[in-house]
Amino acid sequence: MYNLKPKTPFLLTLLAVSAIIFLTFFLNNPKSSSKTVHIHVHKNIQLAQSHCEETLYPHLCVSTLSIIPDLAEKSISQIISSTINVTVAEVKASAKNCTEIREDLPELEPYEKRALEDCVQLLDNTIIELKTSLSDLSPKRSSSQHYNDLQTLLSAAMTNQATCLDGLARSKKNLRRYVQQSLHTIAHHVSNCLAMLNKMKSSSKSHEIFPEYGAVRNGFPKWIKRRDRALLQAQINETKIDLVVAKDATGNFSTINEALSAAPNSSSTRFVIYIKAGVYYEYIEVVRKKSMIMFLGDGIGKTLIKGNRSVVDGWTTFRSATVGDLVKLNTDTVYFLIMRR
Repeated sequence: MYNLKPKTPFLLTLLAVSAIIFLTFFLNNPKSSSKTVHIHVHKNIQLAQSHCEETLYPHLCVSTLSIIPDLAEKSISQIISSTINVTVAEVKASAKNCTEIREDLPELEPYEKRALEDCVQLLDNTIIELKTSLSDLSPKRSSSQHYNDLQTLLSAAMTNQATCLDGLARSKKNLRRYVQQSLHTIAHHVSNCLAMLNKMKSSSKSHEIFPEYGAVRNGFPKWIKRRDRALLQAQINETKIDLVVAKDATGNFSTINEALSAAPNSSSTRFVIYIKAGVYYEYIEVVRKKSMIMFLGDGIGKTLIKGNRSVVDGWTTFRSATVGDLVKLNTDTVYFLIMRR
């Protein structure tokens, strides 16, 4: 059963855990003086404060870092990873809470149920983004080389919580009050991770024309593979197309969603869907298992995807997008491209 009472602030929980660790250390080390223990804890707090200087939520940051064992021996990557692990636990608890509210609270409006479903999906996305960040922060990989990836992943993870709360804004039962404290804590944790991430950024920016895309080569971000660059630069008649969508029934399908459903799951190679000129009134959601998808169109003003969902009609902002889960938008011949690395 979900908890309708205000939850104990996360900071207080961490302080309680810190107190337990402190007492355990003291009681299990009778030969250690209280002065020695005090110096140890004080040093950990000082180290935490130094790491948290540039964060927007320093109190939360210090309370999180100060309970990390052997903090002095941790690298920035390890410290950020520890914070992410704490955040993942918070996200899982929030997702469970949203599910229980939807199942147990009586007489919810359809709009409210839809908004809670959005929150669960957004929180699930947050977990995936945070776990991918942990992979990029692992000792086996160069975190500084993956700085732009980490920045994008953490930024997405942070904004998901705001999107969830935005969807609950019109709730007649004020559902926001049951989830906003934990969602704010999650967003603040991720914000602190982004601030600490700046310390890892490579000092070399000579090739970064657009820092958010990383280093650029031949007009494209370096992380775009050679084959994908060739696809982006090629004309339609030079591109190997897997499926064609056409309003006039001259293709494999007349709707984009039909073609997307027919595309393979978890593909290891780029799957190209060509969408001929026309206006397509559809809502397209590219789920995670539909990887390596590329959509090609006939250009701006020719291949159009439209919809008319709005908040006034009971749709959340999250569900009003005509195309969901797009990472890169392109113009002219290439309409848009889903990049999965």
